[in-house]
Amino acid sequence: MKHDTLLIIASSENSADLLYRTSFFAPDPIIFIENRGKKTIILSDLELDRGKEEADVDEVLSFSEYRKKLPSRKRKQAGFADIVNIVFKERGIKSALVPGDFPIKYADELRELGYRIRCKEGLFFEERMKKTPEEVRLISDSLRKTKKAMELAINMISSSKIQDGKLFLNGSLLTSEMIKGEINSELSRLGCTASNTIVACGIHSSMPHHRGEGPLFANQPIVIDIFPRSQESGYFGDMTRTVVKGEPSKDLERMYRTVLKGQRLGLSLIRHGAKVKDIHGTILEFFKESGFETGMIDGKQQGFIHSTGHGLGLEIHEPPRVGLTDTILKEGNVITVEPGLYYEKLGGVRIEDVVVVKKGGCVNLTRYPKRFRI
Repeated sequence: MKHDTLLIIASSENSADLLYRTSFFAPDPIIFIENRGKKTIILSDLELDRGKEEADVDEVLSFSEYRKKLPSRKRKQAGFADIVNIVFKERGIKSALVPGDFPIKYADELRELGYRIRCKEGLFFEERMKKTPEEVRLISDSLRKTKKAMELAINMISSSKIQDGKLFLNGSLLTSEMIKGEINSELSRLGCTASNTIVACGIHSSMPHHRGEGPLFANQPIVIDIFPRSQESGYFGDMTRTVVKGEPSKDLERMYRTVLKGQRLGLSLIRHGAKVKDIHGTILEFFKESGFETGMIDGKQQGFIHSTGHGLGLEIHEPPRVGLTDTILKEGNVITVEPGLYYEKLGGVRIEDVVVVKKGGCVNLTRYPKRFRI
């Protein structure tokens, strides 16, 4: 990529690569061009002044000024490809590298105009995988806000009363929806956006990404997974805890202890140079040796049915994935460590922290206790 002209046409609210390269939040699509180390963005009049003040680029151009360079008959219908065409011609650019999610409409239009458009799959800027100290600080800030929301949720469950096997708070039936609403409201007050927050109880907890619905029950696992995005920085936090109000069965308690030990085992193996498949495989084998099999059980995939973790940053799921791949961890990677066990008859248990990889191990950025019975 060193000598390629780079082109992105996207909203930086939806393109982590664009936000990473410009540090500029824009809700509508903009044009980004990087040529010979010079970063240029082309903005509408609505965003022009803000872009000049906030964007970490070398040059901010006006979309409307470039539209005036088109023949009068084309100005009203001017699209992004028309503006890119003018800029490329002015600068003698004949080809560009675009990210994997680049809209095919723009790629086709630019190819019809004679440009060579090539696509790069995966992270457009691979340096995103190695987080700077400032990025670690921003992720830690999102995690602190995640902690406050988790604390609120667990306090609601802890303060509830058990009646006929269900949880009641201040005389009202406590539901997944109520807790999710409070979590999301708290995060909004803290300057974060949250979507698809998980508060899953009982059989719902046995499905890793079930968001949860309806009443919360006593003596059953409640999986709480919160992953907000900072509205200011764009960086995510991510944390999961599993709790029980009441008396869990011995099998459920043993499953929780096993997942907790599995997470500690994973944390002990994380360091610069470690193979992710060794980390994941070791936890998988530990679960099996502890009596918790993974595979098709009663017609359903059960056990440890997802990867150990994933990269975290400007996207909730980004490389490196900590699973059965050949990826090798490097210093500066920020990853989640979230082993879990899921069985239809018992429910699910997942515990998740976020760590930064170091040469001799890892540093846990998550500062919240792990309690099962509350």
